[in-house]
Amino acid sequence: MSGRPTAPGLGAEQVLGSAEALHHAGDLRRAEHLYREALRLAPRHPRALGMLGVIGCQSGNPEAGVALLREACELAPEDAELANNLGRALLATGDARAALAPLETAVRLRPDFAEAHLNLGNALLAEQQGAAAERHYRQALRARPAYVEAQNNLGKLLLDGGRAADALPVLQALTKIAPDHAQGHLLHARALLACARAEEGVVAARRALTLDDRLVAGWELLAACQQASGDLAASAESLAQALVHAPGSAPLNDRLGLVHFSLGDSAAAARAFARAVELAPEAPVPAVHLGMAQAALGDRAAARAAYERALMLDSTQGEALRALAEMPDAEQAADALLERVAAALATAGLPGRTRGDLLFARGRLLDQRGDYAAAFAAFAEANALRRAAVPYDRAAQAAFVAAVIETFGEDFLRRAAPHAQASERPVFVIGMPRAGTSLVEQVLASHPAVHGAGELTFFPERVPALTRRAGQGATFPRGMGRRTDALAALGPAYLDLLAARGGSAARVIDKMPYNFLYLGVIGALFPHARVIHVRRHAVATCHSIFTRDLAGSHPYSYDLESLGEAWLGYARLMNHWRERLSMPWCEVRYEALVADLEGEARRMVGFLDLPWDPACLRFHQSPRAVATASQWQVRRPLYGEAREHWRYCATQLEPLIATLRAGGWREDA
Repeated sequence: MSGRPTAPGLGAEQVLGSAEALHHAGDLRRAEHLYREALRLAPRHPRALGMLGVIGCQSGNPEAGVALLREACELAPEDAELANNLGRALLATGDARAALAPLETAVRLRPDFAEAHLNLGNALLAEQQGAAAERHYRQALRARPAYVEAQNNLGKLLLDGGRAADALPVLQALTKIAPDHAQGHLLHARALLACARAEEGVVAARRALTLDDRLVAGWELLAACQQASGDLAASAESLAQALVHAPGSAPLNDRLGLVHFSLGDSAAAARAFARAVELAPEAPVPAVHLGMAQAALGDRAAARAAYERALMLDSTQGEALRALAEMPDAEQAADALLERVAAALATAGLPGRTRGDLLFARGRLLDQRGDYAAAFAAFAEANALRRAAVPYDRAAQAAFVAAVIETFGEDFLRRAAPHAQASERPVFVIGMPRAGTSLVEQVLASHPAVHGAGELTFFPERVPALTRRAGQGATFPRGMGRRTDALAALGPAYLDLLAARGGSAARVIDKMPYNFLYLGVIGALFPHARVIHVRRHAVATCHSIFTRDLAGSHPYSYDLESLGEAWLGYARLMNHWRERLSMPWCEVRYEALVADLEGEARRMVGFLDLPWDPACLRFHQSPRAVATASQWQVRRPLYGEAREHWRYCATQLEPLIATLRAGGWREDA
């Protein structure tokens, strides 16, 4: 549209002023009437046309509103307000690309126009131009430092882009200028969690929920921060609160199931997963998780049914096929499963994680069939995929072990002594994964005075968190060097956890294998607790780790040389703890336990200062849940064929054996 605008009369300006006042007050009906009156008095008045267009957009008629704004901008091409309103209207209709031109005009005409910079940032972000959007959000904040929306959008942009450290100061500023802005506190909590400051994230998430306790995302985020802080019970409670407000959420039920599973309550986990399956019958992942819980409970048929349900929905579901490969019913069933795995592997475009799962399944099935060379090749390919996805610094790991030894010596133990607990209840079963810790726990937990709590994550989560909370930049282990004061609450909290898990049991077993990394803290807090160190032939242990996709993080395990170095680091640490700690200590060789179950079981029970009970010999009949990779092995009578299984692959394992020997390992040690 072209032509010169009609000069407005004084009456039109007065009417327009009244219309804008009503518009600002939210009285859209009367404002629209006066805008039309202003146009009657001054036809083609740009501002009247533009504001009438804004009302059209606000009243549910965006097409007409955009048309009026376009006409107004043509009549007044130098009016930044009109250009901004047109861009905002186009953005609201979902046409971010069309919104760019008028918004760029608005900021060109008025470089300090904060709202236009915000809208342009939003449009650029919608067009996936994140770097340009960031620039305009920052320009909006330069023009108006206390601009809540700009702080919010910039912080979210940085967070979503994986730049939590950059987002943190932006969101801290947002919570200061807008302390009642619940979404701002949620974003702040997200940033804190991403920066490994989960304890502070709990505070921020609680602040958001104080402002609005109906925020499902707030309860979810609080649960995530609590879980990262090691408080799994509180995390489960927060997820339950989220479900009060969103009972039909399958993802929330699935997350609750995962937390229950981590808490060791496989029955509660199974109920939550079953609810997730009911709510999302088309989703394979909750079905896989349900199978995982049923497997932990020892219900082979229910676990198999859940895994098959997942595979009916997605025949390439690698986790389900990998789990089924660990529990074939017969040779014929294993062969059929191998064909299904091969068909899944032939599918184009599989994610690396899924392909790795399928290769582990293939390796397990070929190994069961006796095709050891082909099985090892599948395991090696699976591990190569895992290694490509997970960075691992071998030098940093060696330095970490050295730092643990240096930090936790006599001086640390002396300074930590005031925080020691007198309890003899804890029993720590430690060793490398796949060394036999699950078997030892299962044998001892069959005793009526012993509770097996499984692999508790208390120390791996809580101890490093103490150094992060100190805010001094030093991480575990060196960050613990002068932080013995931080141990004061740790011992009582752990005993509370054992009481919640173990009931009235005289001894409660924590069989987290990696507790051997934290024995300096454990020994300082519980000098009377018992340690059972389970050892197995080094190559047998490493072979078993390499050929199983263990739950959790084990980045050292995806390469044979790294695996050998990790075993040597573990052995070095164990020698250090034996020399430095005064805790009651029992060495158990897996091979000896398999060769003489009753003799070794009696020795371990005696070490726990308990009377002998023959139930320990019937460990495979125990109904307790087992969630580790050994869950099916510990539910059968003791067998010894696994002891020398690695020798079928001795040639392929040469890089591992050479690494071990170079580090001083001897096979007869």
